[in-house]
Amino acid sequence: MGLTAAEFFAGMGLVRLALSQSGISTVFANDKDPVKERLYRANFGDGEFLREDICNLSGRDIPSVDLATASSPCTDLSLAGSRRGLDGEQSGTLWEFIRLIREMGRRRPRAILLENVPGFLTVNGGRDFRAILNRLARLGYCCDVILLDAAGFVPQSRRRLFVVGSQGPSHMLRLDSKPPERCRERLRDIVERLPRSSPHWWSEDRMKAFSNSILPLQMQRLADLERSSRLEFRTAYRRTRGGRSVWEIRADEIAGALRTCRGGSSKQALVQAGRGGFRARWLLPVEYARLQGAGGVKLDAVSPTQALFALGDAVCVPAVAWLASTRLLPLLKEN
Repeated sequence: MGLTAAEFFAGMGLVRLALSQSGISTVFANDKDPVKERLYRANFGDGEFLREDICNLSGRDIPSVDLATASSPCTDLSLAGSRRGLDGEQSGTLWEFIRLIREMGRRRPRAILLENVPGFLTVNGGRDFRAILNRLARLGYCCDVILLDAAGFVPQSRRRLFVVGSQGPSHMLRLDSKPPERCRERLRDIVERLPRSSPHWWSEDRMKAFSNSILPLQMQRLADLERSSRLEFRTAYRRTRGGRSVWEIRADEIAGALRTCRGGSSKQALVQAGRGGFRARWLLPVEYARLQGAGGVKLDAVSPTQALFALGDAVCVPAVAWLASTRLLPLLKEN
């Protein structure tokens, strides 16, 4: 069969999609979210996915694999979250992943891959992150830490922390390959070119409200874009400034980090400006998918809002694919 993987907190399966590009086959996937399960099965079939709370699994439930991955919840680790760290109800489930690896005993995977937000490094003064590395070390894993920005692969600014662990020689973790710093694609390359009559464009009243909530600096940025002889594309976010909700427009041609859509500043709008005018709308699920490097995935199994949520909670496929080819494959082939 070749190299195999087990995915935990598998979501809609974008880690699987990335690993497959390096010939690593996912033979077990676990998540408890029924919406993400529907997306996973729609894209990869019914064979490997188990919908169950990780707390209810034991090491005996996990097949022998070469690699185990965990994209555990970031809610308690993120700067936008509670910052309770691994004591939090959601992010603390990473300990359950560690427990399963321990319970696998001699069948422990030769390599592991953890993915989370950079805030994991600093939450609780760094104690939580050190505790995880120490626990993995006791299980025989030598770990390397990699901060990777999706902007090197797709037009999305999305910094993520990856921990690559191996039971083999530690020198294999230090390789010379460096990720690209900025991809060639821009928003204009991935957005849907919708006709003026599309219902996705905001109404006149909504556009007035949008314009009235843009700060002066942002309004000048928008005016400059309007004067362009070609259509320009930017993303915009709602922020709270001085006690009021305002819109901020990015200066560059990439999106900000996609998030799970729970309202507030989590949802991104697209601004199309140039040739003397501008329009705005929400980013579409297909555009979210392209910004995650997963433009071909099937999204029809769930509602558009559910698709946005799942994609915002997923990984950037080409970033993980780069890690697989430059870090994981050399480790697994060496050991």
